[in-house]
Amino acid sequence: MVRNDIPPGNQMVQSIHAVADFAIEHSPQFKAWQHGSNYLCCLSTTQLKLHQLIDKLIDHNINFTIFREPDLDNELTAIAVEAIPMSDHKFFFKNFKLGLR
Repeated sequence: MVRNDIPPGNQMVQSIHAVADFAIEHSPQFKAWQHGSNYLCCLSTTQLKLHQLIDKLIDHNINFTIFREPDLDNELTAIAVEAIPMSDHKFFFKNFKLGLR
């Protein structure tokens, strides 16, 4: 997930930062995803909704990694989330749009 108030090129970079950090912080989950679905989806939303998503993920014990951009005063810019069942996607991401548009 990435903030929708930053340019598309920056959205891509912020998403990559989040995924790279996730791979380090949650190596077993990353490897399971890589050998399982290997599915990627870049969604965008507001900063407020990213914070709300973080609360939901914590409540449901889902692993995620936050990326804060040093060049933007360490503001939250992106989140990488572990692979979850497709049946749960709507619950977590129903109000998000495809990123990089």
